[in-house]
Amino acid sequence: MYSQDQLQKLKDSYAKGVLSVELAGEKVTFTSGAEMRRRIRDIEGTISGGGNEMTVSYATAGRGY
Repeated sequence: MYSQDQLQKLKDSYAKGVLSVELAGEKVTFTSGAEMRRRIRDIEGTISGGGNEMTVSYATAGRGY
């Protein structure tokens, strides 16, 4: 779905402080650097094969003694 070149272009844009990037002929504008970082992490996970996993955590509590 994503290529390493697309990921690198996104990272380069982020490093420059640019919130808009053109990927595969489509211009994408992010609302913040934080949103762009989240997308970069999502794409990295997808490329590495770890993007399809979901982790579930349950909180536990003890009596304290």
